[in-house]
Amino acid sequence: MRKLAIFVIVIVELLSPIQLVKANIQPKLKTEDILFIQVNRLYGGTRVFKESDGYEEVIINKIVNWINTSSPSEGITKFDKTPIVAVMKLIMKNGDVAVIEPAYNCISENQVKTCTIADSEVIYTGNNKKVRLKSLELYDWLLAGWKYESYGAPKDELLEELLYTRYFSYLDETNSDFIMCPKIDKVERINGDTRRHIVHASALNYGAHHGDIPYDRIHISLTDIPEKGVKINKVTIQKAISEKESRIQCRREG
Repeated sequence: MRKLAIFVIVIVELLSPIQLVKANIQPKLKTEDILFIQVNRLYGGTRVFKESDGYEEVIINKIVNWINTSSPSEGITKFDKTPIVAVMKLIMKNGDVAVIEPAYNCISENQVKTCTIADSEVIYTGNNKKVRLKSLELYDWLLAGWKYESYGAPKDELLEELLYTRYFSYLDETNSDFIMCPKIDKVERINGDTRRHIVHASALNYGAHHGDIPYDRIHISLTDIPEKGVKINKVTIQKAISEKESRIQCRREG
């Protein structure tokens, strides 16, 4: 009898409306499924971020992460006669389109309905369903943040890639796969000389970029001296780093 009671409780919990809502309300996206993102403001222009662009892919990845980690929020998801201050469209490679727009809080007094933008909340529409989500980062980026994204990689990032490419040619061929998300982690002058340096660099193995297995990371220590050239001092491989570490390496998380 006791087993039957437990079984009934489990079934009731699984089929309860609350559980069903929780199972369906949170969108889960993958960067590689998105073709491009387009943002439009009522006043303030428009911009497109393409997955095929290496730098803009990082921005799309950031947006996807905010969506996937946002919190469900209670409130209405359909509004009448509210201004479309800003709208973001996520165009998927399979032809589907998801839409993100600001959420509103509405009150009715004396048969007059007044709606104001809900701080930190957005409406996500996908697969013919509307979901209200809470995410300060996503809300701020939708209203204004996208306008301040750089066009192309920042100069310091390009300089790091340039230096790493120079030093990469000195590595053994067995490490030829470590070309993804290169970084110059630290540069030290040798005895204060501005021409002689000790350089610490790192990168991920390209072979893991599909996400099936964790990334490995290479750590390189070298000296760069004009009269002697580049000398690799030490190379270590850090196996199976965490997803968070790989995101930081690729400048996708602070």
